[in-house]
Amino acid sequence: VTAFSHVLPLQPSHLKILDVGCGTGAIGFIFAEMGHTVTGLDLSEQMMEIGRQKATDRGIDLRFVSGDAEHPPFPDNEFDIVVSRHLLWTLPHSDGSLLSWKRILKTGGKVLVIGGVWNDGTKKSHVLKVISSTLGNIIHPSGTERLTYSSELQSHLPHIGGISQIEARSYLRKAGFKDISVVNLIHIREDQRKRLPWYQKINPLGTYYLISGTKS
Repeated sequence: VTAFSHVLPLQPSHLKILDVGCGTGAIGFIFAEMGHTVTGLDLSEQMMEIGRQKATDRGIDLRFVSGDAEHPPFPDNEFDIVVSRHLLWTLPHSDGSLLSWKRILKTGGKVLVIGGVWNDGTKKSHVLKVISSTLGNIIHPSGTERLTYSSELQSHLPHIGGISQIEARSYLRKAGFKDISVVNLIHIREDQRKRLPWYQKINPLGTYYLISGTKS
């Protein structure tokens, strides 16, 4: 919430917000509890159904809509804010997606992108990840899940290890967003790291940030 307070416009206090790639609605719930009108967009009906149940249980009005994050099914100038978390790196066409998000923003509206880099592709990072994974398999042979992507899928994911601040800023600039700013969120990862098993703490910390831009 503190991070969002740095980038949300002061007026109006009641905003119309789209959470792109919402999943079960984690980010959307934060904005809804702040008093904003929130719509979540995702392709996974299973995850959104969990979100709908959470909204019902918590008495929160949060609408979930099925749709493609790269081509949101909404008219032009519909939202004050478009927010995404851990999504941009998964999209085959990050630049086109930002243009689509800009289209559905009102003039003066903002795009908020939460992202980071967890694998910078260096030999050091690779070695640390291998050590952490190996120790995890030894200590918990049946409880360690290793997430891998096929080479075919990786060929469609140009940012398989995450998107750097420099790359994200470039995407926003190319899409025509103005007043681009970045808030460092690495303290969130540092706090999460404290609760990890010791062998997972071997993994590189990476970067984590919130970047925003305004539609002029």
